[in-house]
Amino acid sequence: MTSCGKVENPILCAGGCGFYGTSSNHNLCSQCYKTFLKEEAKNIVVLSEKISSLTFHEGTTTENVDSTMKIKQRCMTCKKKVGLIGFSCRCEGMFCSVHKYPEEHSCTFDYKSFGRVTLAKENPPCRHDKLENRI
Repeated sequence: MTSCGKVENPILCAGGCGFYGTSSNHNLCSQCYKTFLKEEAKNIVVLSEKISSLTFHEGTTTENVDSTMKIKQRCMTCKKKVGLIGFSCRCEGMFCSVHKYPEEHSCTFDYKSFGRVTLAKENPPCRHDKLENRI
């Protein structure tokens, strides 16, 4: 283009529609360029779907992954759906807000012995030699 806005060498659209195209649009007119961009976007979406469908785990298929995702979390006592707000217990169960306490769901985990073992590990006995100056 010149400074006055006139086109020096008009280029016909590469799409064959008969309009004039520009070099900034890959020698396409505005309508053909829009369809070109839409096709490119579709190709990108198809490629991203193919990439996301690939599994990177050895020995597992997408069916195994889908079946594990469909497991719904329910309270072990009342069978109420808990979803994301479920409370897990040390007895390997998932519970709702009503049954989250051990006395509410008859927990089988022994908290007393667990506490005694952790205290014994964290606090070793401190014994001092009673006869320091022994020969």
